[in-house]
Amino acid sequence: MSSFALEILGDCHDRASFSSGLEPVDRYLRETARGHFAKGVSVTRVLVDCESSTPKPILGFFTLSSITVDAKDWPGSPKGLPKHPVSAVLLGRLAVAESSHQRGIGSMLLASARQLARETIHRTGGLGLVVDAANEQVVEFYARFGFRRETSTGLRMFLPAASLEGGAEIPRG
Repeated sequence: MSSFALEILGDCHDRASFSSGLEPVDRYLRETARGHFAKGVSVTRVLVDCESSTPKPILGFFTLSSITVDAKDWPGSPKGLPKHPVSAVLLGRLAVAESSHQRGIGSMLLASARQLARETIHRTGGLGLVVDAANEQVVEFYARFGFRRETSTGLRMFLPAASLEGGAEIPRG
């Protein structure tokens, strides 16, 4: 059985070969993620097999950043929020390599993203974890983990800070 490590995206990772089946997401990983990290915009973490040699094949990845949101009317938001936007953590992208589909990789990545969001919110404050689902199928994935739509028809989803506990976290490299 393989063991996995979650690492911050670096030069030792094989971005060029990653394919999730969603070209805009794959292009982000290949062309933009490292630049966003260097500029402080976001942090992309990749899942790799611990036994991989360089360049390490990427099994999946996610990107986290900070955002401000006006969440007074969101389901699960605390009552009495200020009138101005407040902090949250944005799960900007989460993707699994096509070769790793149906192995529970997406669930492991989401559990680790939740843990990192919880740690961030504990240190700096924030309402919870926000994600913009790519489509209705992705909405169903996030709904299984407690995310709720911001509105009844939109693709933005929210998981309150109090719901970020739990899940099988991946060791961080």
